Formats: sequence, structure tokens, C-alpha cells
Amino acid sequence: MSQENVEIVRAGLQAAFRRPKPDFATLNSLYHPAHELVSRREALEGGSQLGARGFRAWLAEENLLWESRLEEVTKIDDHRVLAITPTRNTGKSTGIEIETRFACIVTVRGGKIVRTEAFHSSDEALKAVGLAE
Repeated sequence: MSQENVEIVRAGLQAAFRRPKPDFATLNSLYHPAHELVSRREALEGGSQLGARGFRAWLAEENLLWESRLEEVTKIDDHRVLAITPTRNTGKSTGIEIETRFACIVTVRGGKIVRTEAFHSSDEALKAVGLAE
């Protein structure tokens, strides 16, 4: 099941990062209706986006600000996957571009993505799940 989870996460994130807009039909088929998203900003503010509506609102807002692609998807355990994503952010008012990478821990249960948590680096993500010091 874990390799299947890697493929589910890969397809889900590729659909989320699709340009000019996300592939919502694929997202709806792969993400659980009660999916929880903890973005880097929400982790700082102590919140999360819940369900398809919250994820869709986050994608619609964030997709205007950055371009991203999927670089690597790796199994962590039977339910969790690490996804590495290089991202190019462009300031709305300045037009300045900044390139960065972020990592997501994505949890899959019953063939659906149920949680996505974003981190500033793969080290930070692995530390959060107890696999790094």
C-alpha cells in the first residue's frame, strides 16, 4: 500500500500545482472531504484549512503567488509520504522573484489524502515526524 500512497500523493500534488489553475476534478477524487491542510503560514498562526472548501480557497489564493513543481516523493511509513517541492514566489507589488524549496508530510488513509503539512525544509519535516534530530 505504501507505494500506492506515493503515487496518490504524486498525482494529488501535480493536480494542485497544475497551471494555469489546479485540476479540481483530480483533487476531489484523491483528497478526503475532511482533508486538513497546515500551510507554513497557518503553522505560524496556529490554524489549518479544513475540507475541500478550505483546500480550494488556499490553492486559489496561493496559486496566484507562486509556481511550484514536484521534485521528489518518498515513502516515510505505511501512511505518510515526504514530498519535496521547489517553488518560485513572485512579489505582487515588487515583481521580485524568490526561489525556495519546501517539504510536505502527506498522510494517506483508505486511498485518500487526509492531511498535508508544509515545512520550510525536508530536515524540518523529518524532524516533525521523529526521523531527524
